[in-house]
Amino acid sequence: AGFKFRKGKTKLAYKREWQRPLELDRPTWDMLRENNIYTDSRRDFRWRHCPDKENGVIHAAVYTVMSYEHADDIQEKDFPLSPEGLSEANEWIESKFREFIEENPDRY
Repeated sequence: AGFKFRKGKTKLAYKREWQRPLELDRPTWDMLRENNIYTDSRRDFRWRHCPDKENGVIHAAVYTVMSYEHADDIQEKDFPLSPEGLSEANEWIESKFREFIEENPDRY
């Protein structure tokens, strides 16, 4: 039956959010600078940015299905706590998202 669109005020929106093209919502530098943890998901794929001011890093993580605290398939990588480090973390998460889609087309 294909994609069904809704008319939004400024752009077309997908009927179901997970049907969007490969886009990931990302935290802003201001959010992380204030030491806020950011989590989000697209269907079964989940990601997390956790700033660690004490060690000057952003702990980035990807996992599936469960919450971070209960997931058994967490992949993590640290990046510098800076706007550049945030960009690197976002690129890493996006690459993991693409891998997930290729390996699990039925779960996306």
